[in-house]
Amino acid sequence: MPAIGKLLRENNIIFVTLALCLVFYLISPRFMSLDNMSAISRQIVPIGLIALGQFFVVVSGNIDLSMGMGSVLFAIVLGVFFGMTGGVELGLIAVLVSSLALGFFNGVLIAKLKLPAFIVTLSMLFMAQGLSGLIIPRGQQIFLMGGFFRFLGAEKFMGFYWSFLFLVALFVIAYIVYNHTRWGAYVIALGNSEENAKLAGINVDRVKIGVFMFSGLCSGFAGIMLSTRMGFVQPGLDGNGLLLDGIAAIIIGGTLILGGRGTIGGAFWGLLFIGIINNSLNLLNVEDVWHQVFKGAVILAALGANWVLWQSRQAEAQ
Repeated sequence: MPAIGKLLRENNIIFVTLALCLVFYLISPRFMSLDNMSAISRQIVPIGLIALGQFFVVVSGNIDLSMGMGSVLFAIVLGVFFGMTGGVELGLIAVLVSSLALGFFNGVLIAKLKLPAFIVTLSMLFMAQGLSGLIIPRGQQIFLMGGFFRFLGAEKFMGFYWSFLFLVALFVIAYIVYNHTRWGAYVIALGNSEENAKLAGINVDRVKIGVFMFSGLCSGFAGIMLSTRMGFVQPGLDGNGLLLDGIAAIIIGGTLILGGRGTIGGAFWGLLFIGIINNSLNLLNVEDVWHQVFKGAVILAALGANWVLWQSRQAEAQ
């Protein structure tokens, strides 16, 4: 029995997600159709990229509020370059360079100038939102046509969208880096105690800058995937909704908001949970305003459960 209890505690998000699938299937059998499962896999890609970048930032003991609106800005950058040249190569390079630059700038302000991550990234959120409106006048759309956008946005391999396969591959790489490299260990050490990390000889500033650069890169990838899924870009897209869903995914997946603990697998299951919730509420024709109420309640419950679990593990360690 103790072994079963430990299994349930450590893998509760898996059991809860599977139970949720069963509930929604009983309510609406269409939920488990192949077409709907495929739709979910496509819908969660931008959220998953935001969640993955946010995961490393939160485990390191920080937060990045600029990722959501940053992804919208990078989608617009891609669209503008596509509109000017008719090709995507320069647009992709511009997105990758600008997303890494945003992450580097955030990291330097936080690591070198010791500014609070919340304030720095909140400021970048507003700047990204404003720049989006300056690059393209509000209300104007740039439609994205061509092989690249069709490939990532509509093409499948063995029933899965290529964009989803890209997301899975990135999660696998992140799992290896997080669990089997020094850099992953440094991120965890930084989240547990910055002072102890310094005493252990870890270059704290370099790790912080690296974490925010990865977060910026994931935001750039999210912008690319967002543009291919929608087929157009315009100012006013809901980047903050992506951010909140991404944060919700990692919290539900067991990442400690105080830093120092979390698993890539838990983050992925949390992402599936959020994707299932969003999709199912749409299938049931639930009003958008109730989506946010329901997700807010779920996040609050997940925070409480994570805190209780963390406290129990601390007690066991003593």
